[in-house]
Order: sequence, then C-alpha cells, then structure tokens
Amino acid sequence: MSQHNLVKHTAATLYSLLGLQSFQCGKAVGPAHACATSRSGTGQGTATCSIHRNSPVYARRQTSSTAKAANGNSGNPDLASQSPHIEGCSNRSSTTPQSSKRKRSRKGDELPSLQDAPGLPERLGDQPLRLIIVGHNPSDHAWRSGHYYSNPSNWMWRILVATHIAPAHVTGPQHDGCMPADAGVGFTDVGSGIPGTHSSHFDSATFQSWGSAFYARLAAHVARACDSIGCKCGKCGAPALVAISGKRQWSELINTGRRGQNKITKFDVGPQSLRPEGWPLPAHTPVWVMTSTSGASPMTTEARMAPWHNLSQHLTQVSWPREVTCPANL
Repeated sequence: MSQHNLVKHTAATLYSLLGLQSFQCGKAVGPAHACATSRSGTGQGTATCSIHRNSPVYARRQTSSTAKAANGNSGNPDLASQSPHIEGCSNRSSTTPQSSKRKRSRKGDELPSLQDAPGLPERLGDQPLRLIIVGHNPSDHAWRSGHYYSNPSNWMWRILVATHIAPAHVTGPQHDGCMPADAGVGFTDVGSGIPGTHSSHFDSATFQSWGSAFYARLAAHVARACDSIGCKCGKCGAPALVAISGKRQWSELINTGRRGQNKITKFDVGPQSLRPEGWPLPAHTPVWVMTSTSGASPMTTEARMAPWHNLSQHLTQVSWPREVTCPANL
C-alpha cells in the first residue's frame, strides 16, 4: 500500500472510530454523501461531492444558504420568501457566531425617521365624545410611531389605564385609534402636525399662532358630531369634557392677546372658569387643566395621578355612547 493510500486509509478509519461516518474528498461527510470525480475538458480531475437531498447535512446547508440569500436580497420577494420559518425563532440567519447575538437597539431606533414617519392625525371620530384630551404638540416619538403619547417615558397610558378612563382592553398607545369609538375619548394637540419633543423650543408667538387652526379643528369636529346625531343647534356635538394635558398650552391660549399685567400667570389644576378669546366650544363644556404626563416633568406619582382620578370620577357620570337630545329638535 502506497504512503498516500495508507494515510487516506488511516484517516478514514479514524473518522469511523470517532463517529464521523466517512472520509471522502478530504472532508468528513455523512453516509448519504457520495463522491464523484469528473474531468474537465483540460483533462484535470476535479473532485466534487454529491449530497443526498434527504440527508440532515443537506437540509442544514440549504437552510443556511437560503437564509443568507433572503438576508442579502431583502428587496427580492422571491428570495426573501424562501427564508425558512422556525417556530419560536427569528428568520434571520447568522453567518458568524457573533452575529447571532443581536445588539439591543436604543429605544425608538426601530421607528422610521421623522421624514419617513406616518405622522400623527387627530383621533376624534365623528360622534359627540365624552372627553377630548389636548396635548401641546406631537413628540418626535409619537410622530414617528403614529400613536399619541407613545414615548415609554410618558405617563399618559399608565394614567388612563389606572384611572379606568381607558376601557379594560386598552393597554397602550397602539390602541389610541379605538378610543373614540370604544370609550368616547379623543386625542388632539394644539400644535397638531408639528413634531418636536421639547416644548421649550416653541416660543409664545409660535405657539399662539397655532391657536386659530386648533380652534378650527375643534369646531369641525363639533360640526361632524352634530351631523351624526341630527343636531340643529350646532352645539350638541361638543364633547362632555375637555382635558388640557399640561398647563403650558392653556396658559399660552388664555394669554393670547394679553399684555403686561393682564397676563394670567398662575393656574390651578382642575376645572377652569376662563376661556381663551375665540374658544369654539360652548360655555357648558367644562375645561380641565391637568398635570403634565411628560416624564420630563418632575413630580410625585401621587401628585401626577390625583387630578386624573378626579376627572375619571366625573366621566363616570357621562354615558357612552352619549345620550344627546338636541333642544332644537323637540
């Protein structure tokens, strides 16, 4: 036996003893593998391995190569659709041991950019609501997610759930779209359509310039709600309550047109007696100024929650759907 054949025979015997099944073409292969030698036109021998398609080795290699193709060609639906589904696992396939450990992304990294974001339309519906919650303007996170108060640091949804202003099936911002129909609670912002996380970046002149458009949107909602119930007086579509989520927006609205000593600088949380000039809702609609739900606003949990608990108690007196009878229709 030649030295080359002796080495090959010894290696094959060793692989057999170790349970690696066989040794072909210089590689450890399974029993379903077979080696074939083909010759190219140049007369040089080329060793090729043919793997039986029912073997576990073939299945593993196909899974790996298919997943790589899907990941490398995400724009190709034909290739991407070949990525195997493994119960309880991601379809992403790692090419190295390190890549199988996905780095934890920062909060919000999975959201689209501001330029590509869905934005944040009002959630008011077309019925007379029990409550409209009025924010300052959409935060960057809310604008990018398409949901009100979606920033994890914001307290709004924790408050709505804890106070039962939100129904039992509502658990977070992903349910903001169902709140008008399911609970009679709507959402809007004074600066609707203008994203920005830091309210301090908007000066009084800028904020007050939003007022007329905000009033027009409230009036348009009331008109739609009146139409939905056949109201002829034009007032029955107004919400039963309005909650201003934070003092800043109410202060800016109420002080529009005021100068010097005429400005009002202090507001207590709870029901308000004054109304801004041009306020579009009827006088019988209570307006409550509430504590801010922003995580950047420092206060104790008790202080933050108390006004919302009080508001919730008043809301229990308002049925849903609301039973509204227009006096002009009597």
